[in-house]
Amino acid sequence: MNIFDETRKHYNAAGVHPTTDPDNPRSQFAVERYENYLPKLIKPGMRALDLGCNAGRYTFAMEDMGAIATGIDFAEIPLRHAKEVARKRKSRCQFDIGNIAALPYKENSFDLALLPQNNGYLSYQTLENLTLQLKEILSDNGIFVVIIHDELVKRAGEETLPERYDVQTGLMGGNRTIPDKGVYAAPWYFWTVAFARYIIEKHLPLEQVEQIQENRFMLVFRNKKR
Repeated sequence: MNIFDETRKHYNAAGVHPTTDPDNPRSQFAVERYENYLPKLIKPGMRALDLGCNAGRYTFAMEDMGAIATGIDFAEIPLRHAKEVARKRKSRCQFDIGNIAALPYKENSFDLALLPQNNGYLSYQTLENLTLQLKEILSDNGIFVVIIHDELVKRAGEETLPERYDVQTGLMGGNRTIPDKGVYAAPWYFWTVAFARYIIEKHLPLEQVEQIQENRFMLVFRNKKR
């Protein structure tokens, strides 16, 4: 199974939900959750990249915070909506179609990269590959912000936990039914804060960890080129 292809099919079929639509008030909870955290990291004029942007909730939010924001995603339907929202808002946000496994950006293109809660779609090797790409794509002293759910915290005390995922790859199976459209594979990888730190810190030093909610953490890594 190609997890990127399966996830793309799922998100294109799901389209744009009120909770992911930047123009719908029901989506604002996602951004407000980090209102005491992200604005401290984003400086006016900072070039920011939203990794797996979907319809652009965080891309537009980072622009509102003063960033020159770009979003990238591999699902065409949500990205099309993001571009329409940008047109209506007269936003300068740029939205690109692309794959996290092979980002189409040059060296020193961004000062900040945000991976907001979608690390579960990435294998351990894919996250390491992404980190290596960001080491080049981010400017010297640029930051990589990872917002992550910790599966061990989420599933504490769950006796069947070892049966839920492949211990070699971390892959957990799963399907999601989209009304009137069918059943789609919704694969997910088992991640913890410790796993993410181990992989990313091989290439980018950790600067801070913030526990935002019981099972939600923000990790900030700093790119040191010199």
